[in-house]
Amino acid sequence: MKNTLKYLVVIALFTLFATPKSSAQTHLKVNALYVAALLPNIGIETKLNSNFTLEAEMFGSLWKSINDKPYLVVAALAGTRYYINESFEGFYIGAYASGNKFKVSKWNYTANSVQRGWGMSLGGTIGYQIEISPKCNMDFYVGGGFHHAWYWGQRVDTGDTYVGWNKSAEWLPYRAGVSFAFKNVFKKRNK
Repeated sequence: MKNTLKYLVVIALFTLFATPKSSAQTHLKVNALYVAALLPNIGIETKLNSNFTLEAEMFGSLWKSINDKPYLVVAALAGTRYYINESFEGFYIGAYASGNKFKVSKWNYTANSVQRGWGMSLGGTIGYQIEISPKCNMDFYVGGGFHHAWYWGQRVDTGDTYVGWNKSAEWLPYRAGVSFAFKNVFKKRNK
């Protein structure tokens, strides 16, 4: 899990520094809903043209368990958005792909049961972005899509594998956000 998080951080930093640095063309985003749930979620969104943007984000859980049940998740997402009016303004629709790695215990399983694995998602997002100050926008969105996971089950107390490799696939609504999008973060300062 630690190695996966390191790779995701490297990918996010590479994406962050590889994006255009012009004024108000790239926004640094923090999802307040995820932060409130102790799931740090940061991202960047950069303008491609007058209506399209490209986004990248990542999140991970800060805890090792909830009610003595494991809950470790890291995920990275890449997507594009089409703004009806102009980039970073008003209503938009988007598409994305993501990957994740996890060690969790399902809500209806015993604390001794753990699922470890990885997953991929393809989905869509709808949202609305509004300027709240010259340096910050608010971005409201919901989304969902198809998630496919590959995992194995294990008993924590004995270490025995009780389910060999398994997989699951679902259509789920699993994205929601109220993000603060900070503008001009990457603007070069004149000395």
